[in-house]
Amino acid sequence: MKKILVTGAGGFIGYNLCNYLVDQGHSVIGVDLHYPDKVLKEPRNGFQHEVSDFRNCERMKEWLSGIDVVFHLASAHLQINLDEKDYWNINVHSLRPLLDLAMQSGVQRFVHVSSVGAYGDLKRWPANEKTPCEPQSIYGETKLAGESEVRKFSEETGFPVVIIRPAWVYGPYCPRTLKIYRTLRKGQFIMIGDGENLRHPIYIADMLEAFRLAMEADSAVGELFIIAGQRSITTNELVEGFCKVLKVPKPKIRISHGLGAVMAWGFESVFGLARIEPPISRRSLEFFETNNAFDISKAMKLLGFGPKFSFEDGLRESQEWLMGHA
Repeated sequence: MKKILVTGAGGFIGYNLCNYLVDQGHSVIGVDLHYPDKVLKEPRNGFQHEVSDFRNCERMKEWLSGIDVVFHLASAHLQINLDEKDYWNINVHSLRPLLDLAMQSGVQRFVHVSSVGAYGDLKRWPANEKTPCEPQSIYGETKLAGESEVRKFSEETGFPVVIIRPAWVYGPYCPRTLKIYRTLRKGQFIMIGDGENLRHPIYIADMLEAFRLAMEADSAVGELFIIAGQRSITTNELVEGFCKVLKVPKPKIRISHGLGAVMAWGFESVFGLARIEPPISRRSLEFFETNNAFDISKAMKLLGFGPKFSFEDGLRESQEWLMGHA
């Protein structure tokens, strides 16, 4: 049994990770600003949830005492109303103080969760860990810079780190998965462009297994890994998968990228005044515009990772939760 601290523990991946680790017999401290209501109403033995900002060094120093492994998932992601300086503060400048605290506390391994968003729109695929990154958003730019901070700290101090770049993770508790299902069920889903750009989904259960391997494998230390599912699929195939498995109607509305960009700008302007997330944003357009397809052979070779779920299998596993929350 290990004592593990997870930042971003209230998010989709973090919450699933905490529950998975507890099921594996580990003791978990989760740190986040927000949690699903279920955490507060039905606390689990072995999962100590703390409501705090991971940048609160005094509190983190207290919680890191006796911790064996840190999974750092907390980040600024797709929040429209965040300034660029907040992205840099949260995703980059906060890392060295956290790493320093972890090292001083005797943490044995620090798993830093980055993103394939660091690549931007791939011109050639499948990409691997050596493919040059050309991020096209402040999120991707700061996640890439954050990786550099983690790597630099490890090189300077010898602190054992692992860097993970997850692809498009989906499953229960995922707001994006739920949003796609809801809008399709209501006939409100809008296809933007021809839908032939590539996505590379990975079901949450496969992602959690990759985290376990990153925590346990000696060969993981000092390495960067892309973690993705069995194969990449087009956005058309992704939507068709939802419609087939979850028995919802196919979308009837399709607009061009140009019109989508105009709509996104307009929604951002109007909803931004009320500080509400718009239904379409320029950042969310990346879903329909960028190509994501990855080679996971490094993770397979060094970690022994092998995704077990096809995209449709993952949707079937998610069906009960989606239907209960739509």
